[in-house]
Amino acid sequence: MAALLTCAKTAFLEVGSVYAWETEGETGNILIDPEGSVARPCTLEGIAFGDMFLDKNVGNVENPDPDPKLRRAFLIAASVIFQEGERQGQLPDKITRTYW
Repeated sequence: MAALLTCAKTAFLEVGSVYAWETEGETGNILIDPEGSVARPCTLEGIAFGDMFLDKNVGNVENPDPDPKLRRAFLIAASVIFQEGERQGQLPDKITRTYW
């Protein structure tokens, strides 16, 4: 069964880029730091919350959220944003990806 991920950059702030994402019925916002290497859940305004984060240089979700659906969706969104950033040489404005 395939799933669809959509992400769109909603803000570019001093603290990083904010993306709104949706996949598998889950939605949220993710903050990518200015260096493009750390992702954190955040509010629409770019305020990070919780302790969960993903450092692409380490490759593991640190302090994972106890909700497995949210944790999985966050990991998928962050991974896709990082992959597209590497592929394009900059953080993308929009992403749509089908995955299994």
